[in-house]
Amino acid sequence: MLPHTHPFAIVWKIIILVASLVFLFFSTLTFVFPSGYSGWNKILHAALAVIFLADIGMQFIMTVKTGHITLEKRKEVRKHYLAKWFYLDLIAALPFDIIGVLWFFDGATPLIGALMLLRLVKLLSVPRLFRDLQEAANLLPSVMRLVMFSFWLAASLHVMAVSWVSIGGSESSRRNDEQYLRSLYWVVTTVSTIGYGDYHPDHESNIQIAFTIVLQLVGVGMFSYIIANVSNLVSNLDIARSAHQRKLEEINAYMRSQRIPAELQERVRDYYAYLWTCQRGINTAHVLDAVPDGLSQEILLFLNKDLLSRVSLFSGADELFVRESVRLMKPVVFLPGEYVIRQGEFADCMYFLATGKMRIEVNEVTVAHIEGGSPFGETALVENQFRNATVISETYGTGYRMSKDDFNVLRAKYPEFDRQVEAIVATRKN
Repeated sequence: MLPHTHPFAIVWKIIILVASLVFLFFSTLTFVFPSGYSGWNKILHAALAVIFLADIGMQFIMTVKTGHITLEKRKEVRKHYLAKWFYLDLIAALPFDIIGVLWFFDGATPLIGALMLLRLVKLLSVPRLFRDLQEAANLLPSVMRLVMFSFWLAASLHVMAVSWVSIGGSESSRRNDEQYLRSLYWVVTTVSTIGYGDYHPDHESNIQIAFTIVLQLVGVGMFSYIIANVSNLVSNLDIARSAHQRKLEEINAYMRSQRIPAELQERVRDYYAYLWTCQRGINTAHVLDAVPDGLSQEILLFLNKDLLSRVSLFSGADELFVRESVRLMKPVVFLPGEYVIRQGEFADCMYFLATGKMRIEVNEVTVAHIEGGSPFGETALVENQFRNATVISETYGTGYRMSKDDFNVLRAKYPEFDRQVEAIVATRKN
């Protein structure tokens, strides 16, 4: 079975969406301009019929996501499709226009256009396709709503334009393409501005006047929707950035009100800029707290796989120990010039440096440097004493903090870990 998240499955759904919109355009144009059903137009309709027919086959080989359940077995997928969408897709795939031509021996009749309109039932599957795309491609809901709005806006304007042609609102003496262009112009101006007066309904045609009234009412509603929602959609295209900006504005306002020194304010802004660069402003702890422990452990193992592979304490360690360790480690960010550990303070935690560079000083004399993949601060925990060195961050960096209580729990539960810690402490003393 082809996973619904596979790139080909995503591209195929996009192809069906585009094909559905293209078919709407050309089938309705054929209905109002039956003389245009010839040459490449016939080829296009035949190609769309082949695409819709192929889509039926694709639905039997792609997994289906319904809510939180994924149907992966062929039998389940087949049963679900036959019960939901198969018959509508079959109607959309049947080439009624070609059948009509063979039966009536005439491709330029309004009946052929009417037969093609039956295949527009494919549009009923458009909301499902958008929903599947959002799920498979992991798109933001705001982005998908904006795309859906654009899709239906284009479809609606086109249907209004061909409807205006069908009730005699266009200049019938012009070519088909010129009639459609002027009808589309009339629809856009009527919907968006209540018209400019250069194109207007025939004063002797009640149906044209009634249709114009309906379009004006639709235009008022559509314009209100656009004003009320599009700006909100655009502003929420990147929710994380919007939340980050709001938080930064709040912090800046606080620092100004408290008269924080300019240099310190700049350091705070640099910190949040670094957070955005590394984590896109998302608080990892808050995200992991919202999911079950099993899932949070899997996420932590994935995020920390590089660190775990470089830290000697975890190399070759038991899987249970690794899982419990990552659950106990709390993410931290280190800033340039920050005193992570100060000599003489009581030891209450140890650290695992993931990225960045640290300088170790003893009595204000630099004795070593450590980089990503190194644990530090464990010596004082093992010996239950005060810190014997100062650790200063030289660059921006990330890492994890483990409290003394959690550290002692791991030592008690996993003797191999305890032996490795003792060995590291002994090596550093020498």
